[in-house]
Amino acid sequence: MFSTDERSDAQTIQEALSRCESASQRFLAVAGQALATSYPNVCFDRYYKAIEAAAATSPPPFCKRSYNNIYQYLAKNPRWLAISLMANAQREGQGSTDLWSLAACAKSFKEQKLLKKHAIDESRHSQMYLSLLDLNFPGLVETSFRKEMNAFSPGFNESKTPEACEESAYAKDPSLDDYVQINIAEIRTTFHHLMQRQALSKHCPPGNVISSSSVLDALLRDELNHVAYTAQMIEANSSCIPQDKLNILVTKRLVDFNKITEEELKSLSLQ
Repeated sequence: MFSTDERSDAQTIQEALSRCESASQRFLAVAGQALATSYPNVCFDRYYKAIEAAAATSPPPFCKRSYNNIYQYLAKNPRWLAISLMANAQREGQGSTDLWSLAACAKSFKEQKLLKKHAIDESRHSQMYLSLLDLNFPGLVETSFRKEMNAFSPGFNESKTPEACEESAYAKDPSLDDYVQINIAEIRTTFHHLMQRQALSKHCPPGNVISSSSVLDALLRDELNHVAYTAQMIEANSSCIPQDKLNILVTKRLVDFNKITEEELKSLSLQ
């Protein structure tokens, strides 16, 4: 089902999703493709059993085609889509700061290194979403406000050493639960990326299509890497607990994300 050939990540995932009939299958397809891309020929049996059980118990609404249809309808409005890019830039910047605190407090050197890379990625993603704003909606945002948004990114890079924010809820050694939540969040972000990618293709000026696609490809590759490394952490860090307890934890967290999505859908229906 999963491919590691030379097609783009977006093409490969879209083809995999086209063969899926249910939201649960689509959820598993993205996770499976992420693992096939980053860890070909490696078995993630415990992780996969857990997400399979979770998706069967609580099918994720963010994987449904109807969810995409609502998004595409709203995204016909260029201002709505531009605002969503700004929100993504802000959200990635905050996520980067949270991950920086986790990395600073990680007792395992391997986990610290992985979390630091993730934080740097999201710091860069904040800037990349603003680049997509510039490329797809040139001149839509006032210059002064556009400059202010550059502050969304904390500017982390490899030369900096992670430091925890004392007030942060993430100033702690990362737990199995943290990796489960990050993993599901990254799968959800991948679906949002695919929807956004489709919508932006209808707005992007012809002269900016190649540059916009390049940014989107880089974003998607990072998202898949994030799904894969957190799956690796879940597989490794859950070895001391029974499979059924891991299934329960993953299901609980998927239910939480599903509730967030359902609340978003309710707010959209009121617009």
